[in-house]
Amino acid sequence: MNMPGHHFCRPAATLLAILLLSFFSMAATTAHGQEFERNTLFDGLHITGSPVDIDAATYRLSVTGKVERELSLSFADIQDMEAVERRLLLECPGFFTDVGTWTGVPVHKILDLAGLHSDAKTVIFVSADNIYRTRFPVDYLLQSDDTLISYRFEGRQFHRVHGFPVRLVAGGREGSDWVKWLGSIIVE
Repeated sequence: MNMPGHHFCRPAATLLAILLLSFFSMAATTAHGQEFERNTLFDGLHITGSPVDIDAATYRLSVTGKVERELSLSFADIQDMEAVERRLLLECPGFFTDVGTWTGVPVHKILDLAGLHSDAKTVIFVSADNIYRTRFPVDYLLQSDDTLISYRFEGRQFHRVHGFPVRLVAGGREGSDWVKWLGSIIVE
């Protein structure tokens, strides 16, 4: 379920969605006592969604479903994995584009670590607050070097308004597919 208040990048919006987007793009959001204007540039990225406060020390990214080994990865576990850097365009059609260098672990490496069942078809990425999710075909993810579990933008760790500690980066896909505050990966 894609919620307009969490991300707002679908080009074929209904009238209600357009009204909601207008409200959300003007409304302020708060993270750790700082107020931020939605849809404005901060640390090189536009602000969308309502921040989820996550403690890096207790954070876990779960990988479950049609896998040989369910995973529960800490933020440190993810940072210790072999990382790549990709210069990618984040586009929310009709709203903004951001471009920069993202650092993280290719999703296919994490799926390989978990071991996919032969009948796995779809991978669902869910935000830590369970409000936002998107899905990709397994075949697409296994072939993509531009789909990352990312923890840095332009060499800096994400601010909470941008998805700290990790977010899904999906090069070549609309911004609505880039899940911030990633909490779980479910293989179906």
